[in-house]
Amino acid sequence: MKWTVKFIGLNFNCNFMINSIFISISLIFLMFIMSCTMLPNEDSPELVVFSAISFSDVILSTQEPFQSKENVKLSFSFSGSQVLASQISNGAPADLFLSSGIAPVNYLLDKNLLFEDRIVDIASNKLVVAIPAGQPEVNIDDIQYLLNYNRIAIADPEYAPAGMYTKQALENLGLEESLEPKILTVTNVRAALNYLETKNVDAAILYETDAKSSNKVISLDLIPESSYDSINYPITIINSTNKLDLADKYIEYLLSSDFRDILISYGFNE
Repeated sequence: MKWTVKFIGLNFNCNFMINSIFISISLIFLMFIMSCTMLPNEDSPELVVFSAISFSDVILSTQEPFQSKENVKLSFSFSGSQVLASQISNGAPADLFLSSGIAPVNYLLDKNLLFEDRIVDIASNKLVVAIPAGQPEVNIDDIQYLLNYNRIAIADPEYAPAGMYTKQALENLGLEESLEPKILTVTNVRAALNYLETKNVDAAILYETDAKSSNKVISLDLIPESSYDSINYPITIINSTNKLDLADKYIEYLLSSDFRDILISYGFNE
């Protein structure tokens, strides 16, 4: 006997399933393509930012969101601000310069290497005395207490604005001469922090934000802000850049409310 079996609706269901799978795959592929277009690739322009090392943590947080937003590769070089300014003056390829003080910016302005109308302060900071965490509690409320420490790390005034501010403060407070034998001068403020974290010194004079970034040190608010110039972080554009529009957009991003919230979370002041 010959049996004939009919599966009613089978053709409809199969077509429906095939169409659904095709649509799902198409949507996934489309989303993949869209996500790829938001990420930098070999053809994406590169925007190079030379930044003060004391600003490295917060500025690195801009990399992913700005790259996605503008389809640009964002690259950074970190060091003491005066070191970076010297590198730029010697032809190092940079599009923007973010300094921890105005002196390195003025250095480049004197050499006609910047757009003078594109200098914007984006943050401020202050100096603190830092000591290793875990020490017995001491009631320290006077900068003169620095005289009790044998070795004190500071950033080099010749290469880092943090060192220039420190030197200025110690001079104005009448402590420079008495502390000179105790001072260990290092390349930048992060190096000073490292010496303190590894207990190679008894204390360090740091930016407040650098001290706050480490759980190995505690900061003492002993240095009057009136004893040194205001610590601002100006960003400016190198006039040799061929990415002026992108550089302007990056500065706009740094002035946005989203970035301001990040800035405050790292302990910087607006």
